Amino acid sequence: MSENNDNIRLLSVLSYIPFLFVVGQYAVEKDNPDLRFHKYQGAALCGCFLALYLLEALFVLLLSFSPEIQKIVSYILTGGITIAYLILIGFGISSALKFQQKQLPFIGFLAVRLREMVDSRRK
Repeated sequence: MSENNDNIRLLSVLSYIPFLFVVGQYAVEKDNPDLRFHKYQGAALCGCFLALYLLEALFVLLLSFSPEIQKIVSYILTGGITIAYLILIGFGISSALKFQQKQLPFIGFLAVRLREMVDSRRK
């Protein structure tokens, strides 16, 4: 039983590393409630920050009239987004290691909606 818990813990932690939430989808324990929770949290986290990085790139592209301003804004936005991403990854990994199902700040509700959407398609 302990080995199974260690597998679920490892897969739950991996869910928060960008794009590795897919590993939990193909694991033997994919129907475990803890793993499912963290898998969807990781997917929502990855999707949100991918969208933020794309929006940042578009915004910086709009500033192409001034290369100096473009460079400064790019560093500030990329740095801020990356720091926020790393902090949320830390929150997620911390809750996964403790076997807790805590929603991530700001984006946890998206994971709940994603899980509900996938569950409704399954039935």
